[in-house]
Order: sequence, then structure tokens, then C-alpha cells
Amino acid sequence: MVNGMKKIKPSGDKPVNMWCHTCHHGRPRPMTLDEELAEQYRTKGLKAALEDYADLRKKFYGRAAYDFGENSLNTFGYLLLEGKDAGGAIQVFKLNSDTFPESANVWDSLAEAYMKSGDSKNAQLNYEKALTIDPSNQNAKEMLKKLKEFPQN
Repeated sequence: MVNGMKKIKPSGDKPVNMWCHTCHHGRPRPMTLDEELAEQYRTKGLKAALEDYADLRKKFYGRAAYDFGENSLNTFGYLLLEGKDAGGAIQVFKLNSDTFPESANVWDSLAEAYMKSGDSKNAQLNYEKALTIDPSNQNAKEMLKKLKEFPQN
């Protein structure tokens, strides 16, 4: 230990260079995609966040600056859902399902947002879509069972 700090052991025998572009990738403030979208949403609203997503995707897709995988939009959608903006979450999850239509997880998330908004019909349709893609999706099975036992509308 040096000055109370633990020394990190090298992972290889050659030093690794660290440059500004290692983290920033040409961005003045490095953030994850979901953090960037959440900040836009907080300061300018959902429309600005979704426009920012499209702009960032155009500028940075394939350049390792942001993770444009399904998890970034899913994380942002759940942030909205937890913040009681089910309508905004539905828009984000729809964008995710349009972008990743073969992912059962994105359809399951969209169904959950519909469920929280009180739209059991669309919740059921999207849970069924998730099960079509992944028949082993246990959450979708359980939620469909609940919807059939206790229909909301």
C-alpha cells in the first residue's frame, strides 16, 4: 500500500495507455446511454430524450461511445416506469421493441408498462408476443395467468 491506497497488480506485462478518447469517445461528458437519456428527460422531457437517442445513434453507433443494445433503452424505460411515467415508458419500450423485435425481454417490458398503465389488453398481447419468442419466459407466463384470473379491463 502506498499512502493508504492498495496497489493494483498489472494484468499483463505491457503497459496500457489511457487517453481521453479511451473514456470520452469524442464526448465532452462521458455517460452511459441510459444516463444521457435520463438527463435529457429530466431537463427537457421525453420528446427531447427520444430525439437525443436518434441523434446519438446516428453519430455514435458502432463507435463504442454508447451501448446501443437493448439494455440501455430498457434501463431508461424502467426509470420512467418507476418515476410513474407509464406513458413515457411505453414509448421507450415500443422504440426498443421496434429496434430489437426478436428479443422476448423487450416485449415483456412493454407488457409490464401497459400493465402498470391499466391497459390489460395490450399487456396480454405483449406478454403473448414475449412467449412466442421465448416459450420459457416465466415472468410472461405468470403475468398472463394473473391477467386471466383478474382481468382489469
